[in-house]
Amino acid sequence: MDYKLKNNMKGINQMKKITAVFFTAFVFLFIGCKGPEGPAGPAGDTGKDGKDAGFIYFEGFKENLKCGTCHTPDNDTALYVNARRLQYQTAGHITGTGWGRNTTTCAGCHTTEGFLDRAKGGFISQLLGKNYLNSTPPNCFTCHSPHLRGNFTMRDTNSVKIKSFVATAPDLTVNMGQSNMCLKCHATRETSPMTPVPDPTKTAATDSIVITSSRFYPHYGVQGQMLLGKGGFEFAGYTYPSSPHTSLALGKNIQCSNCHMAEPQVIVEGKSVAGGHTLKIGYFSSLTDTVGSLNVAGCRTSGCHADITANTMTRTNFKNYRTAQKDVSTGLDTLKALLIKKGWLVSSTLLANASTSKPLVIKPAYKAGALFNFFFIEHEGSHGIHNTKYAKAVLDASIAELKN
Repeated sequence: MDYKLKNNMKGINQMKKITAVFFTAFVFLFIGCKGPEGPAGPAGDTGKDGKDAGFIYFEGFKENLKCGTCHTPDNDTALYVNARRLQYQTAGHITGTGWGRNTTTCAGCHTTEGFLDRAKGGFISQLLGKNYLNSTPPNCFTCHSPHLRGNFTMRDTNSVKIKSFVATAPDLTVNMGQSNMCLKCHATRETSPMTPVPDPTKTAATDSIVITSSRFYPHYGVQGQMLLGKGGFEFAGYTYPSSPHTSLALGKNIQCSNCHMAEPQVIVEGKSVAGGHTLKIGYFSSLTDTVGSLNVAGCRTSGCHADITANTMTRTNFKNYRTAQKDVSTGLDTLKALLIKKGWLVSSTLLANASTSKPLVIKPAYKAGALFNFFFIEHEGSHGIHNTKYAKAVLDASIAELKN
């Protein structure tokens, strides 16, 4: 045998022996490194066949929550959450810019994060101890807490306390059922900077009120008080009745959702524009529509407006049907003109003509209630729909007092 070949064969045999030794050592090393078995993980949900379904009950999740109650293989969810999400994409709550108001005094209503912190505190206060730098708009989990509650009912339906911004008028504690969730934000806020407040007892000619802020009002979201027939400045000597909406709401016979989430939805160009989770009543029927229409399906609720025979109506026809709404709009324009003439309201901004450097002084002080009422009616936004009789009574009394 060739000398070189003989040496190569010898080297190969040596490499085989070395490889075998290392392999044996590796096996023993692997076996020797096996440690004691760790603690068992938390138990998962047991499926109908007795096998672990893989769900771990984290803190805060409802006991015995079943994923399959809502989540199914062939749909986004058994309750079609995605359909509601697509509707909600056009809702003002999520398309607006209000969620950018993420400070301690605003975030509790305008952002999801602030609202959830209010919920954790039992909605005792709107004033939060922090700003929310990475805030998000109200979304599904703002109003609903399915993993905690095990269903899609409202996160909280406890009664609501609404602060009064009229001297001598008490704060309100209200229970309207499911609508309480809406009232947690659609009401005056306790953190409003409005001081002083109008006082109906200050009727002497020498009584004065000194207003140093152009924002002589509690907040924009006063729909709750309007529906209840409360919250306006009530001049003495006048009556302030309420429409049937008030008694029906307090009796829990109608909810905000009956009108603002009415079915069937209105679909325009492939998108939900009114009804359902759009939360909208008004909409435009096309890109060129300048008049607008209303989804009045909610008005046709049994026992309500039986004379409305269609689910939709143009705004023009609706105003003709609701002559009282035209009266409210006319009254608001009349009050506005009187306030501008007195120099109490700035026509270009529709804010009070007041500042710290140039206060607005009104005598007798109680007449400042007319300025307060203008903001109350104008900011409420429904022009009498929520409570026509109360809105009209508040306007009529304010106009009469300014003309005296």
